Amino acid sequence: MAMMAIGAMAAEKKTYKYTCKGGGFSVTAILRIGAESPQTLIADPDTPDADSYKNKDYEFYALKMFITLTHKSHDTVVKFYTACRVE
Repeated sequence: MAMMAIGAMAAEKKTYKYTCKGGGFSVTAILRIGAESPQTLIADPDTPDADSYKNKDYEFYALKMFITLTHKSHDTVVKFYTACRVE
């Protein structure tokens, strides 16, 4: 379901919520983490077998049950969400 979540989300504007080690987040057409400002993510063409979306600060990656979100600042990992599952 995680792999299909992002594709369906773009067309239907449905929200998917994830719970991970390190916190939780939700994805619709944008990424929203708690009270932080929304982040627009674009598809990463370099990962054709997985759902991968990113911008300059965030990278979302989902391949079957392996789901991660990485928050970077100046190419340094600030926070890493792992062991995520769809709520």
